[in-house]
Amino acid sequence: MSKQSASTMLADRHTNSNPLFDPKALAKFVAADDDLKFVDHSEEAIWLFPNGQLVQPKEKDDEQRTTYHYVIKYYFKYVGLKQVPEVEQKDKHIFNNLVTKGAGVVNLIPETWSALKGDQQDLTETQRKFLLSQRYRVYSYVKNHTITPEYLTKIGAN
Repeated sequence: MSKQSASTMLADRHTNSNPLFDPKALAKFVAADDDLKFVDHSEEAIWLFPNGQLVQPKEKDDEQRTTYHYVIKYYFKYVGLKQVPEVEQKDKHIFNNLVTKGAGVVNLIPETWSALKGDQQDLTETQRKFLLSQRYRVYSYVKNHTITPEYLTKIGAN
């Protein structure tokens, strides 16, 4: 996807509180990664997406928990933002803003029943119900900024 089409896609979904979330892109991302799978319910899931989909590593490896959380950077190439891995390397706060405010992902830490989100991230009703029913404690871990085509250009994500 070109810069033009990524910006167009974002502009078309500007009213969406998670303008970088695309269920089709998510399905392609998980299918392309041999280490990830969708689950219906799991105490091992590491991501909760706006539509309620849970993703977990196929193999439990406590040593790799942090590594798995950063694999999300490759999701963004499926929505046309191929430069996000470089953004992640330069500035974790900007990267985490893309994950939380852009894609609407909640990072789950099942070992401590903690859920990490952005300070201005709008959780969907599905996400709220899941977190409440599973008794996760929700913490904000990154200051959010609105995701616009101009913001993406400024941070070098597209």
